[in-house]
Amino acid sequence: MYKDKTLILKEMISADGAYKSLYMNHPDSIYILDLQGQLVDTNVSTHQIAGYTFKEMNEPSAKDAYPPESIALRKHNFALALAGQSPRFELDYYHKNGERRTADITYVPIKAADEVVGVFGIAKDITDHIQAQNKLMESNERYQSLFQYNPAGVYLLDLSGRFIEVNTQLQHLTGFTKAELLGMSFHDLLHPDESYRVITSYTMDNILEPKHQEVKLTHKDGHTLLIHVVNVPIKIHGNLEGVHGVVIDITENLRNLKQIRELSDRHSLILDSVSEGIFGLDRDGRTIFINPAAMEMLGYSRKEFIGIDNLSRIHHTRSDGSHYSDDESPIKLTIADGATRSMDEEVFWRKDGTSFLVNYRISPILDNGVIQGAVVAFNDITNEREIIRAKEFAEKAARAKSDFLAMMSHEIRTPMNGMIGMADLLLETELGDEQRSYAEILRSSSYSLLHILNDILDFSKMEAGKMPLQSEMFDLRDMISSIVDLFTPKAEEKKLSLRWWADTSVPEILKTDPSRLRQIIVNLVGNALKFTEKGSVTLSVKNIPLPGSTDYLLEFSVRDTGVGIAANKLNLLFQSFSQVHPTINRKYGGTGLGLAICKQLVELMGGTIFVESEEDRGSTFRFMLPFLKEDTEPLIT
Repeated sequence: MYKDKTLILKEMISADGAYKSLYMNHPDSIYILDLQGQLVDTNVSTHQIAGYTFKEMNEPSAKDAYPPESIALRKHNFALALAGQSPRFELDYYHKNGERRTADITYVPIKAADEVVGVFGIAKDITDHIQAQNKLMESNERYQSLFQYNPAGVYLLDLSGRFIEVNTQLQHLTGFTKAELLGMSFHDLLHPDESYRVITSYTMDNILEPKHQEVKLTHKDGHTLLIHVVNVPIKIHGNLEGVHGVVIDITENLRNLKQIRELSDRHSLILDSVSEGIFGLDRDGRTIFINPAAMEMLGYSRKEFIGIDNLSRIHHTRSDGSHYSDDESPIKLTIADGATRSMDEEVFWRKDGTSFLVNYRISPILDNGVIQGAVVAFNDITNEREIIRAKEFAEKAARAKSDFLAMMSHEIRTPMNGMIGMADLLLETELGDEQRSYAEILRSSSYSLLHILNDILDFSKMEAGKMPLQSEMFDLRDMISSIVDLFTPKAEEKKLSLRWWADTSVPEILKTDPSRLRQIIVNLVGNALKFTEKGSVTLSVKNIPLPGSTDYLLEFSVRDTGVGIAANKLNLLFQSFSQVHPTINRKYGGTGLGLAICKQLVELMGGTIFVESEEDRGSTFRFMLPFLKEDTEPLIT
């Protein structure tokens, strides 16, 4: 039966010449299938589309030209055609060259005497069309994605300037929903201050090319935004159809920029005001900034220094005169490894070729952990170094002087003691009046010279820091009484009243260096008697209460009614070799070391000394010393 129908198909193909011509030359692929799906005939386009010959297409291997899913689809639609339907479907196949392609196929049943005897297959290769559609869809999806998810606000305006499409960011930026924005005009969002300027600038008539502008918008909640807007004309066939706009919020950026400028200004003020020289270098060693102090010290102007590799000019030698190579320079090492370095007594060179000593510090400039250069901060220590050297020299000279004085005082005191001893022995022999007078002058002068030597020795010891204190328990009142007894003959000789008193709250027993305390009091009482011609000298001790303290603070004072001291001479007291009354001192002698020694001894013992005086009316010397209460225990004898 099938064979008879196949014969009918062949007879139909060969029967009509006009039909045959149309069939063979049609641009679409047209082929005839028998009831078993075998090719009966094909036109030229079929071979062009498939790449196979008629014979190849009828071979059993022809089924490999279809992917598995296409075979099933082809069978399904072939069955529909045999049932009298004309199904249309898209089918993937493999071209002879191996390329996978797609065809748009329509099956049409062929009937004879109302009976299906075969199937027409009409196919059109739509691979390029599908690829074009896919690209268009991808392009549209990319556009929609770029439009909707753009971090900037994006919108479309019609010719009347109203929104016809907006993205999510524009809604977020303005506070309005999409439904509220659609139909609104761009100008409805403008701040009142901007309306006229922007409206006149952005009319549809003058948007012939992209326009950039910074404008103020009013957010839905009322606050103001500063935005950068770009409006681009949409033209189709040369006709303006609308406007595509992009909006970027620059409010925060401008605020940050303002803060950066203010910070930069503050940094510039700081750099300009510091006394240290500061300059910065990039990774190539070129100067990127320099402050006025550095320019002054180096002798360069900003224009001469910025943008130039100056290290070879200003820092090429060490302090010993040896040259730095490029890989040894501490500044270049910091630029290379990012380590902070401090250098002392290095040499910098000025523009005029002179050099000076500096201490400097190099710190790296880091940006997210990446070394971008270095900052150098330096101080000119030339004068400082000279001062230090002068100080060291002066201290060395002072030590040498103190050592010399101590040595000489000691060496002179030995023969002086011999002279005093011999004078004492001489006075014990039978002498004439004139001889005794000479011997007494010799002994008195020897004692005066010994006192001077002792002062010089004490002073030199204190200057050298070699005056030790020997603390021990002693009876304060016994000491004061013995000092008064010592000076009583002198007071009676000058017909002066010499007295002393101590508060009952002053402890009897104290612990300190009694010999040094006695030396201070003897010196002050001796001076008082020396410069007082009439009246009295009073020595007193009182306790100054210190609530809540474990210490005693005792005030010792020596008051006289002598010549006094002028107010403009008080600053000379307590200075070594200083004499306030040269005329009187010539009469009484002295080295001017007594009060200086007193001051240093008092301070060595933790106290302070001062004077109150009025010329021609007398003086009061006071000194205060601290004593621990637990040190004031009864003295066991």
